Amino acid sequence: MSVVARRFSSSPARIPSATWEAIVNVITVDSDDAKTQLNSIAGIVSSLIADETPLKDAITIIGNGPRVRLYCLYGDDAISDESNESSLSFNPFHGEWEIYFPVHEADLNWVTKALKEKNSRFKTYKTGDKIEDERNDEDKKSNFTQLTINADKFK
Repeated sequence: MSVVARRFSSSPARIPSATWEAIVNVITVDSDDAKTQLNSIAGIVSSLIADETPLKDAITIIGNGPRVRLYCLYGDDAISDESNESSLSFNPFHGEWEIYFPVHEADLNWVTKALKEKNSRFKTYKTGDKIEDERNDEDKKSNFTQLTINADKFK
C-alpha cells in the first residue's frame, strides 16, 4: 500500500474553515464532483479541525491510487515551514473512494450521523484508533506464518 501525506497549516495561520478550503482545493484539482461533495461538509469538518483531531490522526482518503493522509499543523508548527500543501500527482477521487475523519469520542455519534446523512463515502473513526481498513490489513498480515531458517544446520 502506497501512502502520500500532506500537512496543512491551521491555527493560528488559518481559521478552521480556511484550512478545510485549502485542503479541498489541493486534493480535488481534477474532480469537481468530489469538490462539491467535500464543500458540503465544510462546517462539520471545520469543527473537527478546530478540535485539532487531524493533528496526529489523519483525514484519510482510500481509493484506487495511493492512500492519502492529511494532517493539520497547529501553534508554532502552523507558522513554520513544516507544511506540505503541494498538489497531488494523481486524482484520489477517481473510481471508488472513501474518506475517513478522526473524531474525539465525545463527538463520534453526532459527527458520524451528520456525515452519513451527506454521503455514504464519508466515514469516521475515533482519535487514537486505526481506521477500519487498516485494522483489516493488520488482521490479514497476522494470518501469515513467519518462516525462520536455522543457517547453522547447513554447516
